[in-house]
Amino acid sequence: MKNNLTAHMLVKNEEQWIWYAINSVINRVDQIIIYDTGSCDNTIKIIESINNGKIKLTKAGEINSEKLIDLRNKQIEETNTDWFLILDGDEVWPEITIKELVNKLLQVNSIVNAIVVPAILPLGDLYHYQPENAGKYNILGRTGHYNIRCYRKTNKYRWKGIYPLEAYMDDKGNSVQQKPDELELLTNNYWHLTHLKRSRFSHNKFKLEIGDFRKIQIPETFYIKRPKIIPAPWVKYSIWEYLLASILTPVLKIKRKIICE
Repeated sequence: MKNNLTAHMLVKNEEQWIWYAINSVINRVDQIIIYDTGSCDNTIKIIESINNGKIKLTKAGEINSEKLIDLRNKQIEETNTDWFLILDGDEVWPEITIKELVNKLLQVNSIVNAIVVPAILPLGDLYHYQPENAGKYNILGRTGHYNIRCYRKTNKYRWKGIYPLEAYMDDKGNSVQQKPDELELLTNNYWHLTHLKRSRFSHNKFKLEIGDFRKIQIPETFYIKRPKIIPAPWVKYSIWEYLLASILTPVLKIKRKIICE
């Protein structure tokens, strides 16, 4: 396999960002295995509009939290590469980051079984971001916006647990994230758009907060020519959402400061 990397996607009602997510990695992976779990927006139409033989789409239908783990393990069985990337429908990879990942996999030590990636979380639009002290994930001695996004395909590990608390575990019930010697950290970030609107059918992670403005390179996939069915990426709060976010933000900042102290 060219890049030795397969992307795994489990999606439902991700019409806003899924086209950008897929296109951000498609040139750097060997295959994208997608299970749709009952979308009723344009998610399936958008996936099918991407004319690329790397995409394998299965319409799995509605599933419960326990069945989701079965689908994740089935994706592993369908994978012919040594590594797989967990790619949600609201995750976009800048070219510099996906390139770093592919290069990392070529030289990583054989003991390493997972790759940790720092995340950028936009708030309101693509130019404002959640502060780092809002991230509570602890891994490799760091606390912030970090997630394991890439895993080695190995008989040693399987997905276990119930969504959203599933983990890549060995036969003794130990998750790979508990084993620092088996983890590697990327330098560059991926974008997690979970706090922006993801579909006309609501996701409960949409967040009202005024983010910090920073000059950050916007992922290239947002600028490529898109079909008419694809929503524009340049989302922003409505007037009422902005006013409410302006009220809530100072409270959130005080709360985080107290917790950090």
